[in-house]
Amino acid sequence: MSRQKTYLFVIFFWIFYSGIAQQKDWDSIYAGIIKMPNSHQKVDTLIQLNKSAGYTRPDFVEKALETAEKIYDINGIANAYNAKGYMARKDNHFLKSVEYYKRALGFLENSQDTMLRMIVLNNLGVSLRKLNDDKTAYKYYMQGLDLAKKNRNEAQAARILNGIGNVFVNTEEYDKALFYFKKSLEIELKNKNLRGQEYNYANIGEAYIYIKQYDSAEYYLKKSLSIAKNIYRYKEPGIEYNLLGYLYKNKGDFVKAIFYYNLAIPILEKQNIQRYVANSYINRGLSKLAFKKFKQAKQDIDIGLQIAKSIKSKENISLGYEALVQYYSVLKDYKSALSAHILAKKFHDSIVNVSAKNSIISTQILYETKEKDEKIKQLAYEKAQEAKASQRNFWMMIGIAVFSLFMLIFLYLFFSLRRKNKDLELEQKNSEIQKYVLQIKELEEQMQQKGQPKIDIDTKLKEMDLTKREIDVLKLIAEGYTNEQIADKMFISKNTVKSHIKNIYMKLDVKNRIQVLKKIQES
Repeated sequence: MSRQKTYLFVIFFWIFYSGIAQQKDWDSIYAGIIKMPNSHQKVDTLIQLNKSAGYTRPDFVEKALETAEKIYDINGIANAYNAKGYMARKDNHFLKSVEYYKRALGFLENSQDTMLRMIVLNNLGVSLRKLNDDKTAYKYYMQGLDLAKKNRNEAQAARILNGIGNVFVNTEEYDKALFYFKKSLEIELKNKNLRGQEYNYANIGEAYIYIKQYDSAEYYLKKSLSIAKNIYRYKEPGIEYNLLGYLYKNKGDFVKAIFYYNLAIPILEKQNIQRYVANSYINRGLSKLAFKKFKQAKQDIDIGLQIAKSIKSKENISLGYEALVQYYSVLKDYKSALSAHILAKKFHDSIVNVSAKNSIISTQILYETKEKDEKIKQLAYEKAQEAKASQRNFWMMIGIAVFSLFMLIFLYLFFSLRRKNKDLELEQKNSEIQKYVLQIKELEEQMQQKGQPKIDIDTKLKEMDLTKREIDVLKLIAEGYTNEQIADKMFISKNTVKSHIKNIYMKLDVKNRIQVLKKIQES
């Protein structure tokens, strides 16, 4: 493992397993990371560091984006824009978050990172819902769901199904919402994902409140609250308290409603979940109105309405104006009630225009940044092509090297086999020569028995053009010496011995030694 990878592994380990770190700890880790050479791992580590810091360090993400752009890391750029989108959404800047998510999707057009694409599609759906653009949100959710099904990613499918359910809550199609929430819950129960179960139980409970099935609503909300209390160690379940307050308000139990809203508001404010903060204030005001606490009721409604307007929360702005109508009606201030009603109608009529305006602004921003993004994508494409060419060349060189090695092995085996065959041929020649000499000796013995003169073998061999060296080699062969032993005995090389043997074989014409023997016998 390289030094860089080792260092990044240590950082990841520290991030995941350390406790709550001080500000100076994040800075020291960041200082260590930015010293590392630019790489995809460095980009991911910076983004993960921001996540571990609670999405409070945009400088980490900006550095990740800067690094990714320098090395044309398309997935890294997309990941950085996704993180920027999440931080913008967390700060209730939903239009900005839509811009970032769409830019992330633009970089992921030809990416193989399907997981990141699913995450971005789901996040984009959430932000568009917050901007009341439910139709477009549904479109992106369905793209994400199709991708999750194709990749058999049940975890992402469950999250997206939950988002689709919330779209139908916004459009007040509660039967459809319950269908999608329950489909999501089914997956989360199968995968034993408690957090996913908590979200779905809460959403199902909320949907049952809207259709006034309060017993079912209470069952699911208390299931959600029970899970939330078990899985959250450092924060209270504010959303569940808000929904329980809403349940009891609708049931007419305003004491319990105010009790749960009092629990929910400080928790939700601390968690900066502004949509639920606005909802809790307005509904607490309506609950206090039932006890004729007019001043407190008006104060709560005004605070909730102001928050709802600041984050452009359609449902809570409508709820706030309707609460004011009720408030002025109870006070019999019908003029103010009428004004509140007119404002509520005006708001409803402007929803479509606001959604269209947001869409136009988002499109304009994307158009202005398109040229830069396309340039980065083109450079990244060229870099990828160069990398592919380099990879091809690398494998070509490997192929040539392997082929060359194969040829060398083949030639080695070929010449080894050839040499072995030559040695076998020589051994065969040695054997033939030994038989030849033996026959000469037998012939000599036969002639002596007949009283004929002794054959001078050396003279006869010389007459056949054998040199002294060749005669010496022949005699040693006849005595059973090996080629190596002959070479040692005569102080010559093995190759010289082989050369002598070939000459002997050729001169004596051992293959036709019957004629030679006849020649010797006739001489």
